[in-house]
Amino acid sequence: MLHTLGLSRLDASATIRLAFVVLSVSLAVGSHNLLVALPWLVAVVVLDLVVGALDRMPISRQGLLDTVVLTLLCLCAGAAGAGYALVDVAAALLILVPSYHAGTRFGRIGYLLTGVVGSLVYLLTKSNTGADDAGLQVGLVAWLAAALVLGALGAWNQRLASEEGHELSDPAAREAIQLIQRLHDLSEEMATGLDAPAGATLALDLLAAEVPSARSAVLVASDSEHLVPVALRGSTRAPWHLAEAVSDLLAQNSASWRPTEVPFSDEMGRRSALVVPFAYGTGPTTVVVVERGIDHPFTEAERSAVSDVTRRLAPTVQAGLLFGNLRQYASLEERNRIARDIHDGIAQELAALGYGVDALRMQAGPPGQGMRDQLDALREQLSEAMADLRLHITDLRVAERPGTGLGAVLGAAVQSFGSMTGVRTTITVSEGRRRLDPRVEMFVHRLVMDVLADAQASGARNAWVSLATSVVGPAVVDVSHDGDPRRARRSYRNTTLDELDGTLVVRNEPNGRTTVNLTVEEPSTAGALRAT
Repeated sequence: MLHTLGLSRLDASATIRLAFVVLSVSLAVGSHNLLVALPWLVAVVVLDLVVGALDRMPISRQGLLDTVVLTLLCLCAGAAGAGYALVDVAAALLILVPSYHAGTRFGRIGYLLTGVVGSLVYLLTKSNTGADDAGLQVGLVAWLAAALVLGALGAWNQRLASEEGHELSDPAAREAIQLIQRLHDLSEEMATGLDAPAGATLALDLLAAEVPSARSAVLVASDSEHLVPVALRGSTRAPWHLAEAVSDLLAQNSASWRPTEVPFSDEMGRRSALVVPFAYGTGPTTVVVVERGIDHPFTEAERSAVSDVTRRLAPTVQAGLLFGNLRQYASLEERNRIARDIHDGIAQELAALGYGVDALRMQAGPPGQGMRDQLDALREQLSEAMADLRLHITDLRVAERPGTGLGAVLGAAVQSFGSMTGVRTTITVSEGRRRLDPRVEMFVHRLVMDVLADAQASGARNAWVSLATSVVGPAVVDVSHDGDPRRARRSYRNTTLDELDGTLVVRNEPNGRTTVNLTVEEPSTAGALRAT
């Protein structure tokens, strides 16, 4: 029924105004003054329809449109005021139409202006007709009050509808804005912001004033098997020879965790470490390790001080890690996008250019001729440019990923290489309980992919990759392939290698394979490369 009458397309404001018109018609019919009130009724309805049509028109000059609409609503109120003055009760409800419409359209200014205009027209009309009745003043006040109340209701209804529209627009975006604003406020309140390493380093510096130590560290562990250093003091490596003891302690029930002294021996002699774990909520466990000579045992006051620092530090570290993960994921998405654009754009163009140079080399005759030698030099330079571009793409794609170890990233890359090139690949991974330095992880991945690319170029049908890391000791990487040794590369040096303390060896095996072996320590302050 509503759809047949066309009312289903009316908004709430138009429906209410239509109800006022229907009530006015009913009142005029009941008072037997329909024909007298009809001209004013038609004038009010027509002006209101014109305003509604103007509101739906795509007019760019909004200021001019508002002026025209407000003028028409004032004319509508004047027609209602004149009708009320001439027809009396039969046209009394007509003022509600422009008043409510002006309230929804212009708010307080709208319904006040229409009320004033309607009242002035009413008084002028009454004065011209010569009517002089004290009861008219009471009727005018009641009539004007009704118009103002309905106009205020229209403005209030419009404000509620606007607020509801904002709430329904994009609740996820609004919630994200509130969270980011709150996150910004909290970051300003914290001494080190939401930087987990900075907060952990500051805590270790403050702790050193209360508990003297040779070395100290803040570690985080999502389980009892994997320890990740967040901050170090007095050392460039962690967790020394304590990983097994810390893992055994974390494997116990968290309710039984207590500050625990762990004796051990290393290059500095017999040592004693105080290990204090603390789990805040359901997040990763924060572990503070303080170490010094075994001839200086830790007192109860020092144990209590380390425990207090750990309890205060755990929420800060967890908040910083969560915020860091968000930044890393955003950075990874952007890096992957850039790498994809480079791979699909300039890399493909360089490859096509390389094929064109190869075709020209075949047409230039045998080696030794001038044109052939120049094309060979051009092809070599182009190959070097493509290799550098491939390394940059690898650097963009192989950033440190939260929760993903080198073995998982390397395994996926080797598998993808095998499926794309047809080379049969085998990978063996044996990872320890700690993550390698990000520079080491990125260099290992780059080296492996570089050797595999060389294996494909030398005609290899099989390739083997082996990765072994441990809690203490170097990381060992072996990449072998059965390609032609005469065509295989003999050097893989670059600037990153010079910063790592390790050994790189390229050798020919008795079984005909070419093997690239890398043994690399964690980066230290005085690392040097030994390449053979």
